[in-house]
Amino acid sequence: MAYFPMFVNIENKKVYVIGGGKVAKRKVKVLKDFGADVTIVAKETRFKFDCNVIIDEYRHDHIKDAFMVVAATDDREVNKNISEYCKNKGIYVNVADSKDESTFIFGAVMIDDDNVIGVSTSGKDPSLAKEIRDNIGRAYDRDKNRNQKKQAGA
Repeated sequence: MAYFPMFVNIENKKVYVIGGGKVAKRKVKVLKDFGADVTIVAKETRFKFDCNVIIDEYRHDHIKDAFMVVAATDDREVNKNISEYCKNKGIYVNVADSKDESTFIFGAVMIDDDNVIGVSTSGKDPSLAKEIRDNIGRAYDRDKNRNQKKQAGA
């Protein structure tokens, strides 16, 4: 089934990313681009993160005030546990290694000021979603440049 395309204001909302690897880094960047108040919870991190970082074993009390959670650990059971907890508490959850355990997925996005274009293949082919996003982005840039030139000449 296709996912419903919903755009949500996450500015200053508490978002927790559980895990400290490259998937977590990618998710944090997108969340920060939209103004989320992001906190990483991880036993260790492989990267420097531009957000709050808690170095600790994941516990449910870390995310009790969460609006949204991303489970991006390399431990299948921990990710599943996070999903079950979030679903029971009504917290939006994305499980990086299981769309079936997620209540939302990340699409490929293009951001230009207040204009946001999102593309999703409902998690079936993320590389195709990125390719479509890039094609739309190139067309968008061409049209934007054309309009700016028209306005400058007007």
